[in-house]
Amino acid sequence: MGNEQFYQKLAQDAEIKWKDIFSECRRKHSREELEYALLAGTTLNSATEANMLQKWRKPWVFYPLLKAGAALIVLVYGLLFVNLNMIGNVTSGFLLMMTAIPPFVMPVIIMIFIWELNIPRNLSIYELFGFFLAGGLLSFLGTSVMFDFVQSGPAKLAAFREEPAKLAAALLILYFFSKKKKVYGLTGLVIGAAVGAGFGSFESITYAQSAGGIQDIVGNQILRGIYALGGHTLMSAPYAAAVALEMKDSRLSWNCIWNKDFLVTFGSSVLLHYIWNSDLSDFGIRNPSGTLALCKNIIVIIFFWIELLYMARKCLRQAVLIGSGSRGKGGSAGSRKAAATGAGSRKVAAAGAGSIRIECTGGAIRGAVWQSEGADILMIGRDPDLGFHIPGKAGGVRRRHCCIRKTSQGWILRDMDSTYGTFINGSQKLMPNVDYTLHSGDMIYLAGKENAFRVSIK
Repeated sequence: MGNEQFYQKLAQDAEIKWKDIFSECRRKHSREELEYALLAGTTLNSATEANMLQKWRKPWVFYPLLKAGAALIVLVYGLLFVNLNMIGNVTSGFLLMMTAIPPFVMPVIIMIFIWELNIPRNLSIYELFGFFLAGGLLSFLGTSVMFDFVQSGPAKLAAFREEPAKLAAALLILYFFSKKKKVYGLTGLVIGAAVGAGFGSFESITYAQSAGGIQDIVGNQILRGIYALGGHTLMSAPYAAAVALEMKDSRLSWNCIWNKDFLVTFGSSVLLHYIWNSDLSDFGIRNPSGTLALCKNIIVIIFFWIELLYMARKCLRQAVLIGSGSRGKGGSAGSRKAAATGAGSRKVAAAGAGSIRIECTGGAIRGAVWQSEGADILMIGRDPDLGFHIPGKAGGVRRRHCCIRKTSQGWILRDMDSTYGTFINGSQKLMPNVDYTLHSGDMIYLAGKENAFRVSIK
């Protein structure tokens, strides 16, 4: 599903599924695309409310990082095997590496996936990891304070200490973040994920240090790595998002924690956390098997992902409404209709436009004009056979630099993996091999502002 259809479903308050969000991750991406995507939220790759829908891409960065993280874990445990069988001992430094690296991989990957959902791009990867560390430490401190209210005892009681502590850490970070930047629902989703990922990672290290021998540590870390699929990252992201959705003018108020979404998500996270930590015998099941306990945890993980999708959908919809000009979270039939019109207007205008006119306004072929007149594709570059042939002296322009073609969604522009890039309206550099929907009045620049083209669509 393309972004336009995805935005339309959100604007119309239609149901979305995880497959709609994960549709981009299996497509092949270049190293340049990866580097550019990781710059999201910085001055080199930022967005405004006017263009954030156009610039956002569905999550995919997490996927190559997941494969790299898995390879790193295999390497760590492979080195452990070599140490034990060939050297005969494990140094304290290697033991530290073994207890620190594996617990971080899965929470961090899920955190990055949620960060990629952030359509406004108002939070960089550097800030994300800052919140990861600060949120983890603050929630650990908060958990210690909560011992004064919820005494130590069965593991299942941890839910009543840890969730309030993570909430307090998320609220504190949201408060300071709101002093510098605008807060969206997606901002809260990302900050909540960062707090949970930090807490879960540090907690896994403490469990490893108290696990006992090497075999116990390895078993504990592998199990916690798998269970991190439904761990603290997913526990805290939904209710932090519920808080942020209610932050009118980016201000915290009692309404932020006294609303249906917050009460449902926070209550669900505490309850699921309680069930997660409980033995099946606590529910009257006698002599439960390990398989039954595993099934319980799988069911809890599924519910965590359902809860995350519930809030992600609300937050994504808010961003679509803002990006298409319809303010607020919305929910009434009237607002849904307005949102559908706003989000779909670009698509309708583009698809309904039957012809396009491209005029060169700068460079070696200034004054040249191309009109579609029934043609559906225009190639621009130094190749003499192309519709727009730019002489070889034009620095930075490739033989086949970019392509303009008509699709069911309208006229789109695609950079053909050029070295010096294709730019829209002076500042936005297109990612290679990624479609950009053209609009009348757009300016296209090839490898700089010297080679300029004006777009007119009727």
